Amino acid sequence: MTSFYFEDIFERYASEIDDLRSDSEGKDVLKKRVREKHSEFPFLLSMIDTAPEMVASALHGAFRFTAPKALHAASHTEPGDGSFPSWDELTESLELAPWAKPLAEQSLKQAGGCDFLVTAAVLEWMLGSGAIARAAAPSTSDEDDEERDDLGEAGEEWLSEQGFDAVDR
Repeated sequence: MTSFYFEDIFERYASEIDDLRSDSEGKDVLKKRVREKHSEFPFLLSMIDTAPEMVASALHGAFRFTAPKALHAASHTEPGDGSFPSWDELTESLELAPWAKPLAEQSLKQAGGCDFLVTAAVLEWMLGSGAIARAAAPSTSDEDDEERDDLGEAGEEWLSEQGFDAVDR
């Protein structure tokens, strides 16, 4: 589990990356579209407060993580809560691709740029750490099984009331 901030924004970030992944013919065009975002980056920076996931997608593939524990810890924080790491702190836990350094420098010149870069790095770490699979994995708790059984029984009762025969299971 992550902080509410990262829980919320990660879902939008993963969707953004998924939207960029293929064209209308189903071809994988993710790298091309991310490169296009590099040229749009000055404009995108105006959205770091309102839609950071859209801006962060321009940095997709820019990070190599050398200390995953630091990213894990960062994913449990929120900007402004006192424990949210600074960009300088987090850079000790990652390497930035050479092509991304000018984008990071542009970000740092913006108000909120440090928090944005931390957010982008954590989102990218979450994407690569399998957070999508965990977020989408079906729950297998006994409580969920009971709820499913209750819904199934209610559905069977309703069908019976409508004149349909019960299904043998």
